[in-house]
Amino acid sequence: MEIRHPRRILALGAPESGVLSLLKDLTGSAPELITNTTAGLSHEWHLETKYYTAKLPIWIDEIPNVGEWRTEFIKPEAREVITVLGAWVFCFRKPVTTADEDTIRDTLKAIADVIEKACGYGGDQICLAVGMPQSTTPYLEKSAEEWDEFCMEYGFEYVDSEAKGKNEFGEEMGVKRVEDALKAHEWEGGDGGDGLDFDDDEFGEGLDAEEREMGSEMFGLKMAVNGVEEEDGPGGDDDEAEADQVEQLESLMRRMVAIKETSEGMSEAERKRFAAKAVSDLMKDL
Repeated sequence: MEIRHPRRILALGAPESGVLSLLKDLTGSAPELITNTTAGLSHEWHLETKYYTAKLPIWIDEIPNVGEWRTEFIKPEAREVITVLGAWVFCFRKPVTTADEDTIRDTLKAIADVIEKACGYGGDQICLAVGMPQSTTPYLEKSAEEWDEFCMEYGFEYVDSEAKGKNEFGEEMGVKRVEDALKAHEWEGGDGGDGLDFDDDEFGEGLDAEEREMGSEMFGLKMAVNGVEEEDGPGGDDDEAEADQVEQLESLMRRMVAIKETSEGMSEAERKRFAAKAVSDLMKDL
């Protein structure tokens, strides 16, 4: 069975947390850096199991400041992004100091808060916390059991990316565990898109790739907003640019919802023609 409209994966972490390295190990490739941040990059993972095939879109974000990131993502407009996610993959370098450990804890709590605000307690996202290699030694020693407890408090499964083989329960460890956990998840697109997803029944099979590209572009725009560094200080040019980008994102989302509503009641042929032109016009504006 082919999953035609899968939910998305969000891979994120602090700068230099190893997100792209994990994606390369997991999928065989990773996107190239365009700027000095991974925020806004996107990728695709072609999955084939004996039960289904799917091309999973992967969105990438960077968290330079946990408090600011949380503030952005608990805003109502961020729900458009969060509710189409099927998985959160949080990468972190194994901590060297207790301050590093505190930052990891704060980030896990922030992500958990964001998910709860958008999806409530009934969200069915899979949440993985992946400990990445640390070049600095010695680093804080924590047993696998301690890490399990540490991450489970916030609803995350801990995975040590450096682990090999299988555990005492016969389960794969390391990156293979990330792969197995994601493959076992339910990826069929849910109803949480609120206008972000255009189903075949409404717009025809030919628009699937365009909608995915548009969704990725819009998510990239939001990630760019989150990643803006206010070098000019409050009231500077960066503040104005950020406000303009947020306004542009919200305008595009409103237009997508309007497209979906306008198409209701049209015949299948009319919907396809209308949607093709509408999506093309939106892409030109990105």
